[in-house]
Amino acid sequence: MFVSSSFETLPDEIILHICQYLRGADVLFSFYNLNNRLNITITGYCRYVNLLSVSYEQFEYSVSHVLPQISNSVQTFLLNGNWETIISKKLNSILFQSPMTLLFPQLQKLIIKWFTTEKLLLFIDTLHDLPQLIELDIRFLKGKMLNSLLTKVLSTNNNQLSIVSFDHDSIDFDICDDITLISYPNIEQLTVNLTEAKFMTNLFLLIPNIRCLYLSIEEMSTEIKCQSIFTNLPYLLHLITFQLRSINLFWTLDQISHILKVMPSLQELTFDLRTEDKRLINKENLLTILPRSLIKLEYFIRYYFSQLESEIETTKSFSSPHFPVISMLDEPRSRFIIYTIPCNLHSVILTGTVSQYMPSGWKYMQQTENLYIAHITSVLEILHILQHFRRLRTLTIDAKDKSQILSLPLKSESINFKLPFLKQIEIFGIFELFPLFNVAPNIDYMIIYFDCLKLLLNDESTCHLLQTQVVRLNIVNWEDIESDLIERISEIFCSLRHLVIVLKDSKILIDDFVLKVLSLWKGKSRLSIDIKGLLSKETSENLRQWIITHSHMREEDSFAVECNDNWFDLWF
Repeated sequence: MFVSSSFETLPDEIILHICQYLRGADVLFSFYNLNNRLNITITGYCRYVNLLSVSYEQFEYSVSHVLPQISNSVQTFLLNGNWETIISKKLNSILFQSPMTLLFPQLQKLIIKWFTTEKLLLFIDTLHDLPQLIELDIRFLKGKMLNSLLTKVLSTNNNQLSIVSFDHDSIDFDICDDITLISYPNIEQLTVNLTEAKFMTNLFLLIPNIRCLYLSIEEMSTEIKCQSIFTNLPYLLHLITFQLRSINLFWTLDQISHILKVMPSLQELTFDLRTEDKRLINKENLLTILPRSLIKLEYFIRYYFSQLESEIETTKSFSSPHFPVISMLDEPRSRFIIYTIPCNLHSVILTGTVSQYMPSGWKYMQQTENLYIAHITSVLEILHILQHFRRLRTLTIDAKDKSQILSLPLKSESINFKLPFLKQIEIFGIFELFPLFNVAPNIDYMIIYFDCLKLLLNDESTCHLLQTQVVRLNIVNWEDIESDLIERISEIFCSLRHLVIVLKDSKILIDDFVLKVLSLWKGKSRLSIDIKGLLSKETSENLRQWIITHSHMREEDSFAVECNDNWFDLWF
C-alpha cells in the first residue's frame, strides 16, 4: 500500500543531508520559521551565517526578517563590503551603521570580505562590547595603506580580540616607528602581510604575547636593505608556531638565525622563501640555528645557484635523516626547489618546467589547497603537476606565451587522477581545457580571458562538462560587445549566479550590452551582474528607472543596481 509523506515527516538526518546541497542562505530563506521542529533541525545554519551568492530577494528577506530572529544564535557571520553601496538604506543601516552588538550579541568570529581600507577603518568602530568576539578574519582587503589601520584592528572590540588574520589577497602593511611604544598583549594569533622586512621589529613590539604568527613579506629585492633589524628584534617568549613566507627576497642563514634566537619557545617552524646561501639548505648548518624546543620543521626553499654543472653534484647534501626532503631542478631559472616532506604548505607556486622532476606519489602534497603554476608551455605540464595535488581547492595556470593556444598532444600518455575538491580556477593564456575539467568535476568558479573562453565554448565536450557546474564566471579582456559569445554563455552556463565582464577597452559605452545581457537571462535563474565599462550620462543619472523602462524588470521587483568607478552592478 502506498503511503504518502511530506517533507516534514522526514527524519532530521535526511533533512540535514538535503541541506548540504543548498547554500546556508537558501536554508534560512526556505526553512526558517516554517515550524519549531525545522527551526531546531537547522540550528547549525543559524550559528554560521553566509549570505553570499544568493538573489537580492533572498538577501533582503534574510537580513530584514531572519537575522533579527536568530541574532542570539549567530556565532560566525560573513560580511561583504561590496554590499554597502548597492543595498537599500534600511539594510545598510542594519549591517554597516548599527553597533554589531545589537545585531549579533553572541558573535564569536567575524569574516570581512572585499572592504577597502577606508571603509574598514570606519566599520571597526561598530565592533565593541561584544563579550565573545575573539576572532577577526579579513579577506581581499584593498585600497591604500593607512598607518593607523593595523593598530586599529588589533585593538578592536575593546582589545578583546585574540585572533586576527589578513589573507594573501589583502594589502601589505607598513608599521611606522611612532607606534613602537604601543602593544597589544591580547593578540595570540596573527596572520599579516608586510611590505618590507624592516617592519618586523615594530611588528614584534606590537604583539608581545603572540603564540602563532604567520608572516608574509612582499618586499622585492636581491637583498634586505636594513641588516641592523636582525640584531634588534624584540623577543617573542610565548611564540610556539612561526611561518615565514618571503619569496621575493634572498635570505641568508645568518638572518634566519637572528630571527630564531628571539623565539626561545618555538615548537613549529615553516619557511617559504628563496636564497643564494648554500648554508641555508645544508642540514648541518640548519640544525645549529634551530631552537632546542623545536618539534616540527617544514620548508619550501628556492635555492639559486651560479654554476649549473658544479651544483648538480651537491644535490645529495639536500637529503637529511632528520628532515626528509625532495629536490627538483628548475633549470631555466638556475635553481633547485627543495622542500620537506610531507609538504604542508596551504599555498604553493611552481613553474611548468619542474613537472618532469616531480617524484611519484601524491600524499606528500595532500595538504596544499592553493596552487599557482607559472610559465606553462603545454597542457601536459599542468597534468603532470596536478596529479600530485589531489586536495587542491584553487588553481591558477599562467601560460608563458599568452597568445599561443596550448593543447594536449594527440599521442600523450594517459594520466589517471581526480581533483574532487577543486572549486576555483583562474586562467591566464589560451588553453584547451577539456583535459583539466575532466579531472576536476566540481569547479564552480572560473576566471578566464575572452580568447580562451571563445576556444572553450567551441568545444562541445568541455561545454557539456561545465553546463551545470559553473555558478560564477569572470571574463577578462572582453573584446567585442557585438559578439554572440554572450548568447553562448547564457545557453551553456545554465546554473550561473554571478557574471563579471571586464572590457578590454573600458571607454566603450555599455548601455546596449547591459540590456542584451538582461534580456538573455529573462525567465532564468536570478543573476548578479558586474560589467566594467562606461554608461552614458543619461543612463547613469536615473539608473534604476532606466533598467525598469528598458528591460523586463518591474518597479515592484526586488533588485539593487548601481554604477561606481565605471563598474555597472546589478543584483536581482
